[in-house]
Amino acid sequence: MTNLLFPTDFSTSTTAALAWVRLFARKTGATITLLHVYQPMIPDTTLPTIGDPGLGVMASQELEDISRQRLGALATELRKEGLPVRVDWRIGAVEDSILESATEHSADLIIMGRSDLSTFFDRLAGSAVTEVADEARCPVLIIPTTPEGEMVHPAQVHTIVYAMQPQTTQELVSFQTDSLLNAFDAQLEVATEDELDEVKADLIVMQLYPKAGFLDGILHPNHVSQLIEKADVPLLVYHEKK
Repeated sequence: MTNLLFPTDFSTSTTAALAWVRLFARKTGATITLLHVYQPMIPDTTLPTIGDPGLGVMASQELEDISRQRLGALATELRKEGLPVRVDWRIGAVEDSILESATEHSADLIIMGRSDLSTFFDRLAGSAVTEVADEARCPVLIIPTTPEGEMVHPAQVHTIVYAMQPQTTQELVSFQTDSLLNAFDAQLEVATEDELDEVKADLIVMQLYPKAGFLDGILHPNHVSQLIEKADVPLLVYHEKK
């Protein structure tokens, strides 16, 4: 891994996931790309605009400036820790912007926080976690957080559990875990989907297979989506090459 992408809106769920960004960057030596997708305010055209652009436009510009400053401040903080960092600030739809940024920066891994709390960010980027996990071309690491913004699981990797599926081969398991095992000096365990609730892991690794159609979705539910929604252990999702 040489490029890590970390989308943040500066909420508590994304801040908690930052510990995992630090961990992966230090263990792999990768460059961190900090991404903020700005959601602009829609100015209120009913507000006075006599001789000025309007209070709504001014407020929107101030929020935009603040978001840029916070992204820069976070980058400075990480650089002081000796981590290589670049920033990416853009306006657009959250899911599309994350995927576009990952492609443009040749991201090897996207790290995202996921909270059970239905906050504004959860409705935008929280739902985007599942969307990005489904659509990204690179692996996605989903970090569960509490509604209060605390990490559910400490940022450490001693035991990696690979979630076996009928299509999974031993060659694939080795390809997706060997570098992680070496970087973290971790142990590997293998479990079927039915055993995942019982395993004790610091990280679960799983392959996402595309569905062949509507019937396939009924007969073989998307266990990755279910894990994203309920897992209290960080989940690393790989994708079948298209």
